[in-house]
Amino acid sequence: MRPIKIIILFTLILTMLACTVSVNVPEIRTGVTETKTIKENGNSGNNPLRISVQMGAGTLNINPGGTASVEGTVKYNVMDWEPKIVNSGDLIEISQANTSSVGIPNGQIVNTWDLQLGSNLMELTISTGANEGSFDLSGLAISRLSISDGASKTNVSFTQLNPVVLDKFEYHTGASEVTLKGLGFAHLRNLEFYGGAGSYHIDLTGELLDDMNVKVSSGMSDVTLVIPTDAHTIVSINGGISNINANGTWTISGNQYESGAGSPVINIDIEMAVGNLNLIQH
Repeated sequence: MRPIKIIILFTLILTMLACTVSVNVPEIRTGVTETKTIKENGNSGNNPLRISVQMGAGTLNINPGGTASVEGTVKYNVMDWEPKIVNSGDLIEISQANTSSVGIPNGQIVNTWDLQLGSNLMELTISTGANEGSFDLSGLAISRLSISDGASKTNVSFTQLNPVVLDKFEYHTGASEVTLKGLGFAHLRNLEFYGGAGSYHIDLTGELLDDMNVKVSSGMSDVTLVIPTDAHTIVSINGGISNINANGTWTISGNQYESGAGSPVINIDIEMAVGNLNLIQH
């Protein structure tokens, strides 16, 4: 298992501080790796099933193909990190407490989640700390999606069409590396992406059925937008972006870039404090 990099970073900082300041550094006690098996079914009637996944630092993999609403395994070796499950029928919540504690581990930390989602109509919320995440949401019936993370490396992909309209996808991240791929397959109407200082790759290709509204707001970052070549796209840019690279055929008027014609239309609003913006037609 991979060590959790953010905890190692804190460990190094605390070790350096200990050379000059007398401090009592807590210890994160590791033990035998435990495996918790998850298999939960929800019953939300005609309403979307709400699924909430909340984990701390570690590795999180989410894929389609579950025979239950949510199933899979969680492997961990810090006993306080055993995940808790709440199933009230219309809400399935899998959460993990105490992973934000700072300390020196007495061994290599294991915190790996492998989950599969079923065929329910769902509203999906994913909240993590410092993590490596891979979320394949292809073909799942998601009507609302919310993801938030800390210092992370995360890949979210759609390779098959969402059978329902994804009305809103909201993503909040910090100093991270995020890739969103195939959002045209998400049947997406509204995307709101909020980033800090990081590298963000947002791919809107796929099967565009309706107008899509995209809002990207970030600090000092590198943002790449991949846009279908034949899509009617309007990009409005605000802020202190220091460099804009537009690949393909664009009509430029002031802070607005436009390509294609007709409908559906992709409307994109970019708000960046400083950084690089890449517009790529593919």
